[in-house]
Amino acid sequence: MQYKPKSVDALRIVLGGLPGSMRVEVDSKLGVSAKTVGELRKATVWPENLVITTPQERYPGSAVRVSKARFATRTSPKL
Repeated sequence: MQYKPKSVDALRIVLGGLPGSMRVEVDSKLGVSAKTVGELRKATVWPENLVITTPQERYPGSAVRVSKARFATRTSPKL
């Protein structure tokens, strides 16, 4: 699933059920340095133009992907 969180709180909701040790893959030059979901949860600022892609299955090799928004995507729940 793809989500476009509009705030840090919305980002934490998107990442809520994922294990903190799950890898994070980030497109280059986005300004996000997190390597795991746990590190991503500690973010204090979240740009609105980034998209989070979460895996449907939670296999050990699964990863969350952070990329730049290229088109309209689902928006995370409002808080």
